[in-house]
Amino acid sequence: MGKPKYRIEVVLEKDGRVLMDDITAKLLEALEKRGGSLLSVVRDLGLPYSRAWELINKLENGLEVKVVNPRRGGHRGGGMALTAEGTELIGTYRAIRRRYSWNPDGTVCDTVYAGSDDCIVRDVINEMRNEGGYCIDAHWVGSMGGLNMVMNGLADIAGIHLIDPASGEYNAPFMEMLGAWDETVLLRGGYLRLLGIVHRPYLSIGDLTDILGLRMINRNPGSGTRLAIELLLNGIARNTGYSIDELRKLIKGYNDAVKTHIEVTEKVARGLADYGVA
Repeated sequence: MGKPKYRIEVVLEKDGRVLMDDITAKLLEALEKRGGSLLSVVRDLGLPYSRAWELINKLENGLEVKVVNPRRGGHRGGGMALTAEGTELIGTYRAIRRRYSWNPDGTVCDTVYAGSDDCIVRDVINEMRNEGGYCIDAHWVGSMGGLNMVMNGLADIAGIHLIDPASGEYNAPFMEMLGAWDETVLLRGGYLRLLGIVHRPYLSIGDLTDILGLRMINRNPGSGTRLAIELLLNGIARNTGYSIDELRKLIKGYNDAVKTHIEVTEKVARGLADYGVA
């Protein structure tokens, strides 16, 4: 006899009504990973087209937010992409699923890190795992995602660097905005990071307006780097006369987002983008 198979399913309910289950999650994950037309995605999943729209509509109506955006050509012919809310939802769903999944042959880590992608944090966690023997789960979900996971009991520690555009202060304004002080403690003994523009070696970027004709690879909504990018766009808007919305439409690749600094660098190094912030 083979080993028994175990399955744990995470569902999102509202007033006793299931809004999201594993099937809906697989659909959103496929759209997040590949985009393209919904028809091609559901064909690969073996899901009827009408059923896919039924799942999406039920989720959006229940949450009262848009989780997918149809693009060019309508529902069947055009591409589809997750909204910022859809990306945050599937990221949180995955984190919950990983936290509560169980493997009888393995272990469940007592410590869970979630939040900003950072090379030093990666090195520290790897050293603690390899040399200290600690069991640590790490989820690179961005600063805002990490803070939300700690507030909801899904993580123990979050690395965050969220700059408030109004005051220029880091982290504390977002703790106040989210009402996080009762559930979390903010430790300010961190370190400074230098963000820069990573670009193809043959390009010459003298000032920020030079990037407007180039192809960008962006960071995910909810990350501290994405907030910094938005501040840069505010500066470009003031100097060029464009509105922020006009800039977002003008910049090639603005909606192409990845979750880590390493992915930004890889995209640029492979020639899939001209520049990114990392």
